[in-house]
Amino acid sequence: MRVSITVWQDQIILHWDNVLPPALEARFSALDDASKAKWNSVSEVLTHWHLLTPYTRYNEKRNCFFLNFSAQNLFRIHGQFGQVPVRTGQERIDALKEKLVTFRKMREQAITVKEASDIEELGYRVPPRGDYQKRGVLFLLYVRRAALFMDCGLGKTYMALVSTEIHIQRGVIERGKTLIVGKLMTLETGWLADAEKFTGLRIVMLWLPSSTYKRTEKLLKLLETEADAYLINHEGVPVLQDALTQKAFQKIILDESTILKGFHGERAQTGKIGKALLQVAHRADWRVIMTGSPAPNGAHDLWGQLYFLDGEGLLLEPSYHDFQKTYMLEVDIGRRKDSPSGERMLPGLKRGGPPDRKMWVMPKESGPLISKIVNPYAFRAELREHLKDLPPITIGTRRVTMSSEQATHYKAMRDELSTLIDNELIAVEMRLTAIMKLRQITGGFLIDQEQNVHPLAANPKFDALDALLGEEIAAHSKVVIYAQYVYEINALELRYKKYGLCTVFGGNSGQTNLANVKAFINDPSIRICVLHPKSAAHGITFTHAHYMIFYSISYSAEDDYQCVKRIERGGQKNAMFVYYLLATLPTGKVPSIDEVIYRVLQEKNKNQRDLVDQGSVNTSILKTIRG
Repeated sequence: MRVSITVWQDQIILHWDNVLPPALEARFSALDDASKAKWNSVSEVLTHWHLLTPYTRYNEKRNCFFLNFSAQNLFRIHGQFGQVPVRTGQERIDALKEKLVTFRKMREQAITVKEASDIEELGYRVPPRGDYQKRGVLFLLYVRRAALFMDCGLGKTYMALVSTEIHIQRGVIERGKTLIVGKLMTLETGWLADAEKFTGLRIVMLWLPSSTYKRTEKLLKLLETEADAYLINHEGVPVLQDALTQKAFQKIILDESTILKGFHGERAQTGKIGKALLQVAHRADWRVIMTGSPAPNGAHDLWGQLYFLDGEGLLLEPSYHDFQKTYMLEVDIGRRKDSPSGERMLPGLKRGGPPDRKMWVMPKESGPLISKIVNPYAFRAELREHLKDLPPITIGTRRVTMSSEQATHYKAMRDELSTLIDNELIAVEMRLTAIMKLRQITGGFLIDQEQNVHPLAANPKFDALDALLGEEIAAHSKVVIYAQYVYEINALELRYKKYGLCTVFGGNSGQTNLANVKAFINDPSIRICVLHPKSAAHGITFTHAHYMIFYSISYSAEDDYQCVKRIERGGQKNAMFVYYLLATLPTGKVPSIDEVIYRVLQEKNKNQRDLVDQGSVNTSILKTIRG
């Protein structure tokens, strides 16, 4: 017996009898004696040939390899060694085979539903908007693990709620066994409002203001209330994790599933929300993930979302480590200044840091492979493909030339990595910190090391805003303004409060933000809403407004996409106008940080449609600093 395996907990133990696998025997025998001496141990040979080693950990004392228990790794072992004996754990392998068969049937059913020429007619309380919503409801009715990757404004909540109501009516899901998880801002104005409008579902919202007396105790009592479904915000899941787990939900609907884009598995040190969701969903055979921007930074954003969807990595590898080894490449992006090699690709790294700076990137050829795996389980729809009567949207830039003071500080920060303002030295230890400082300058201020804010005397972005709000945009029109820094939001509030203004950002309580959103929607005297993208980029409908201005721009392609979709969605009656205020240098020869970030965002949003990453390290932002 050359090779055998044992399944232990979530590991495959590959037992080795000091004999090379057949795939290596020919190669190893062809080596000369010196090479054989160099690669004389099994572990070294395997490492040299890169066969199983990307997925294994070798235990030299026991002469065995450890791999994550997964269908992919079982296939890899079979590919290397053929049929191998199983010492223990055959029942686990058989159970995994049954799950694979189930997923294969689910895949075929999903394809059948999406490609069916005839659409099953259902009894809707409120008729669907079009065939795409009918197909979406059917997709969720028959596909147990479904992804709604649809543009914002196409009615994802409608499909999820209607299909859930039909599931309950048909006895597929018991009453009270559905949990809906979403952004706090969308719970009341989105999910509860749509449930009342489109269905007869009784939904209990598991949220109370943080100042509520005995808040957790009251939330637990709400969970005991009789209902068809329960509704909770992402951050609330870890708080009520044990009680939610005991509820043994049969169906979990995860709205804005990109909350899991940074989730790297149950063993990772981070990812509290992802770990809690997996525990709560342990009995949920029906799972739905929903987002309009599934891969804002590239296809690697999908791993956490798909891991939650299938529950154990059947689709995109059992661990993020295995996913990286399968679909990504590790590249060297820099070394320390005092590296022995003398190489320094990324200037400004701290001395004493690691000798190498590496990062994982997604090569272009991996994108189509991942799409092929994901697509059968994903229902997709694009806004303008289905809403033919949606008014046009014009997206443009307003380039404003920096003041002489801004340009002076900007060039000093870029070239010298430090500048002097009000006799306060603002030092920049690393180039990435410099990016933040450059963005502050284009916004008209700087923050020193003691976190004191230093406004610059002249701010051309304010001049551009004055012209837009006071002259170009009609006085009765509502305007949404996004800004990145607290100082910017406070300065905008102070400058334009005469127009009637509210704010939505982390400086307010959640309750205040909800009240401000409602006021902006319903109160004619509130003309302007200034928001931070992280506080209000998802789930809010601002179709009563058709002007949007980005005072400053987010690094995140997801935030950028979601912000625009607050006004570009079903129910919008007016032509839409989106303005990005970009500060430029007086010469115009070198692009400013605003211009570079804007260009990178456009590239990412363009690539996201195919779920393909750019495939190389994008160093445009770093190059910009150097001029």
